[in-house]
Amino acid sequence: MRAAVTYFLTLVSLWGFISLSACHEQTGPDTSATYDVYIKNGTVVDGTGSEPFLGDVLVIGDKIRYVGPTNPAKIKARTTLDATGKIVSPGFIDAHAHGDPLRADNNMMRSFLRQGVTTVILGQDGDSPGSNIDFKDWLLAVEDHGTGPNVAALVGHGTLRNQSGAGPKDKVSPKEQAKMESLLRSAFEDGAYGLSTGLEYLPGRYADLQELNGLAKIVGAHNGLISSHIRSEDDDKVEAAVNEVIAQGKYAKVNVTHIKVVYGKTRAQGEAVLNQIRKARKNGMTVTADVYPYLASYGSMIYLYPEWAKREIEFNEAAKYRRAEFLKFLRAKIKRRNGPDAILISSGEYAGKTLAEISALTGRTPEEQILAFGHRGPSTAHFIMTKDTQDVFITAPDVSISTDGSPTMRHPRAVGSFPKVIEDYVNRDKTLPLATAIYKMTGLTAHTFGINSRGLLKPGLAADILVIDLENVHAGTSWANIEKSPSGFEAIIVNGHIVNASSGANAPVFGRVLRKTNED
Repeated sequence: MRAAVTYFLTLVSLWGFISLSACHEQTGPDTSATYDVYIKNGTVVDGTGSEPFLGDVLVIGDKIRYVGPTNPAKIKARTTLDATGKIVSPGFIDAHAHGDPLRADNNMMRSFLRQGVTTVILGQDGDSPGSNIDFKDWLLAVEDHGTGPNVAALVGHGTLRNQSGAGPKDKVSPKEQAKMESLLRSAFEDGAYGLSTGLEYLPGRYADLQELNGLAKIVGAHNGLISSHIRSEDDDKVEAAVNEVIAQGKYAKVNVTHIKVVYGKTRAQGEAVLNQIRKARKNGMTVTADVYPYLASYGSMIYLYPEWAKREIEFNEAAKYRRAEFLKFLRAKIKRRNGPDAILISSGEYAGKTLAEISALTGRTPEEQILAFGHRGPSTAHFIMTKDTQDVFITAPDVSISTDGSPTMRHPRAVGSFPKVIEDYVNRDKTLPLATAIYKMTGLTAHTFGINSRGLLKPGLAADILVIDLENVHAGTSWANIEKSPSGFEAIIVNGHIVNASSGANAPVFGRVLRKTNED
């Protein structure tokens, strides 16, 4: 815990120095100016982790111009928001998001705005954002099309593998490795913030350390970040999987994304993983993590398959020629994952039903039903975590918050993760101070990913701002009503514009594509 506190206080001191310097430079607001937005009488939580203070925020155009006390009689503003009794914070930054503003069914990604997220980091789990489109072209298309929240993007290792011609091969050739490295360099030139890996997925699971280290050196040379869905999150494999990512930390900054201990039962199991990360940090590496505040994961049926049936051709051959062995493996795996009642189908014909319920409808055993779904199968939620273990990460001051959600995902985390942290851990349990919670959602995430233009309430930074009615913050969403919207966010400001993020809204959007090479 001491290492975590030291890391937290170091960053707080840095942000505090920056904030104090900025305040020292301007003794008060420019009373000759006309401001576009004037937020007055709020309790400012500035994203640094420092103590909240009573103050005001002044905005001109897309930038914050002043944070501190004002005399309302001397301020001229086109729009004034009275934040008396409310919290004023930076817009939240989602460390791990999915979706695509270009997709019609994503509604410009407004579902993120409704929970206070004004910046999303896309391109996760080894998949570059967009489908069947070049990374550079996708960024340009989003700029042309528009987006609700700001978008920062990672390039996906799995996508690079496929583009190099390697695909799901056991071992890439030197030519394929060189191609991946060339594509990665180009992505950084186009504005990527880093590389994502999905080492539990196809084709990322076939990458060895030589392949990953070669890419890590490129990431480090561009001061980027590797955000990794590690090779296994199971309780008996997570230590080795985290160490694999830490090994890449010799060459680049690394982040263990949606950190968890699958089958974890105790607080000690979470602390052991967090201590691995803190030890690496103490040894001079930049190693971070993010977490979502729910106890069910989400993914494909591939999690359930044996190693010899991961690829589609392997799955089909095993279902035909090794069926009894395959079924025996699946029975054991389902039991290990808390049984068929703990596997919820989240897409397709049976969305909203558990594997047990579907088996009762079809007359098949759970394992036979999995084979009947086919190789890809439907998306599934797996209830395989416990609060004792996950709360270690959720309340840690040095772990960012994420959703790992998308606008179309049937999981409460997609629309409720950020308000749930406030509702459950700040308001109800009081295990997180408000300033620390906001820091984990804003300043820490910006620092982790190298997003320099936002994440703090500071003059000169982008005017992504929230006005929050703290007592009325509720996630809203649940497994019974996944699409119910959060509450408590009285004003959501993106790049200086107050936005309408309501469900089904067709109002203008003001998000931007952020590029590491040229952040505004």
